[in-house]
Amino acid sequence: MQSFSRLERKFGQFSLAANLFSWSFNRDLERTSGYFSPPDFLVYNAEVAWEGDIANFLRCRLAANLGQQRLKGEFDNANTYQTRCMVKVSPNIEADLGYSFSNVRNQETGGSAYGGNSLTGQLRVKF
Repeated sequence: MQSFSRLERKFGQFSLAANLFSWSFNRDLERTSGYFSPPDFLVYNAEVAWEGDIANFLRCRLAANLGQQRLKGEFDNANTYQTRCMVKVSPNIEADLGYSFSNVRNQETGGSAYGGNSLTGQLRVKF
């Protein structure tokens, strides 16, 4: 079973949100297959975000999540910090660049993601 719930309230360019994520498997297959399948995984947090136009061609979003995670009955901090910017190069070309830091457990491996950083990018071309 997997469940995700989000309550969000926007105040102009700012937003506040509460997130709840739970994941439960009947059998823990991690030892036999390496697949992260805990019988008990829960993450809840609060998010503060800002999104807006910095220039007519540049839109960015900054967000911070602070909360807790529970894995197999043990609680730990669950914090995420994100930024993403979209650049409109031309009417037909856009590019996204994002950065994220998270210490939430890796959902695929269950391993610790402390110091987990990711950099993402995307190029969109309209034909």
